[in-house]
Amino acid sequence: MILKSIYLSLFFISFTELTIFYEITLNKINKNYLTLYLTTIISNFGYAMSIFASSLEAAMCGILTAFIGSSFTILFMLVVTVEMCRKRFYLFYRLFLLVYAVAISIVIATTKDTNLFFSHPYIALEHGITVIKYKFGPGMFFYIGYLTVINLSAIFIVIHTIKTKKKVSKKTLKLLLCTLIMGTLSFLIPLALGSSINLMPFIYVLMETFFIYTSSRMNSYDLSLNLVNVSKKRGNYGYIAFDNKKHLLGCDEFAIQIFPDLDSIAIDASIPSSCTDIIEKLHFNDPSWNWNKNCNKDFKILTAEKAAIGTIHQITSNYNKRLGYLIELRDDTEQQNYINGIKTYNKELSHLVEEKTQQVTDMQDSIIKGMAIMIEGRDNSTGNHILRTSDCIKIFADELLKHKEIPQITPSFCKLLVKAAPMHDLGKISVDDSILRKPGKFTPEEYEKMKCHAAEGAKIVRKILNETTDQSFKCIAINIAHYHHEKWNGEGYPEHLQGKAIPLEARIMALADVFDALVSKRCYKEAKSFDEAFEIIKHDLGKHFDPVIGKIFIDCRPQLEAYYSTTMRKAEIDD
Repeated sequence: MILKSIYLSLFFISFTELTIFYEITLNKINKNYLTLYLTTIISNFGYAMSIFASSLEAAMCGILTAFIGSSFTILFMLVVTVEMCRKRFYLFYRLFLLVYAVAISIVIATTKDTNLFFSHPYIALEHGITVIKYKFGPGMFFYIGYLTVINLSAIFIVIHTIKTKKKVSKKTLKLLLCTLIMGTLSFLIPLALGSSINLMPFIYVLMETFFIYTSSRMNSYDLSLNLVNVSKKRGNYGYIAFDNKKHLLGCDEFAIQIFPDLDSIAIDASIPSSCTDIIEKLHFNDPSWNWNKNCNKDFKILTAEKAAIGTIHQITSNYNKRLGYLIELRDDTEQQNYINGIKTYNKELSHLVEEKTQQVTDMQDSIIKGMAIMIEGRDNSTGNHILRTSDCIKIFADELLKHKEIPQITPSFCKLLVKAAPMHDLGKISVDDSILRKPGKFTPEEYEKMKCHAAEGAKIVRKILNETTDQSFKCIAINIAHYHHEKWNGEGYPEHLQGKAIPLEARIMALADVFDALVSKRCYKEAKSFDEAFEIIKHDLGKHFDPVIGKIFIDCRPQLEAYYSTTMRKAEIDD
């Protein structure tokens, strides 16, 4: 009776853990985790039903349900494991395993008529529970092999990830490894000993508990979710959402502080004509101020109590279909108070505006660099290439300023060059993961696709900087992204430009880009020594590189060696 209660409790615990998982991941539910929990409930329900059965028919119904549930539970356990290890689970293999699981399930479900899974079943009472006895059919061996292979594959993937990947939680993966090993042993040992007590419900509950823990931890690793949570807690920011017909979809507390009438307007309702403050301040019916044309542009909102800056953003679907508008409100009351006192505090206000402008510029620079680093994070091979090449450009620019023979090289040019350097590989966002994350050299076809990132990068940079007023920076950034793979002899890509037809900033970027690639370790090669790297660059002057600025780059050798030696030592300590 005690065992019966335990197995029944395991079923209800599975159901409870599903509810807990749903609650802690409500903001962003992972469909693979959810499917794993559902299949586990099915499996544990089958086990519980079989031990309470008083007839062979009922026992078979329960045990077959458990076997079918286990077929899919173990599959989605592998899917979730691969996902936690941040590896790619190719669609072909997922479909193959899914078809195999379905085929096994069909064999299990029809075994009463075919005897393919097991035959000659009968029930017995052992340890106070109903146990179904049977002879193994050929399908049982395929089933055992399937479960064993998937469990061992999951264990191998976790061990490989712990040894090779940096951007994963090794603590979590070690706990996962222990759970997988316990699950495999709990399946194989009773099978080998011929025990009638099935331990899999216990393992499934343990596994669900582990995944509840990891799900709660995964929320802290999710950047987009963290941004949403931070946004909710910022008291000086607010949002109002409208559909395409400008019907109200929702708003937050800060928006109601700016426009109290919002609190009385129903969801999906249009703004009443009586709400003149909203209509006027948001240019609601102003034919000369079209929302679409003024998207992403700031406009001022002044009310009796508050001052704010509004920005209209389009809400779009994954397929770029416009769904409506999101108006972001930023508290600008303090700034407006300074402006109101401009006659008395003109000097202080001027300094404040300059400081605010610098903050915005710094924020823009940080966003650009952050975007570049996030894109680089998709590439398994480069490892902080963006940061190193940016520092390399700073060193090179300081040396270039010492030489007066190139009139274009000025302090302002070098400042813009350093600022634009992190954007040189933004085009990699357009490269498919199967190529970008390939752990080895590219095939000719893959290399041709990878080469497209230069032209695509120029398009992306042009869009990002479309609204900038600094045309010099825009031009330099686009040229760096577009032409940093061109060669002096015309054998580069994408336009096969030659000599001084290649923009100067791209020629400078090419030297820093290639040098970093030479002295850095990649998944497909070891790092070259400084002697080897500078010898290659020296040999390629007039071929790959501009011979004039190339010699100046070689003059930077002491500073570059000092920088890369320090960087490499730090990387080794971090590892």
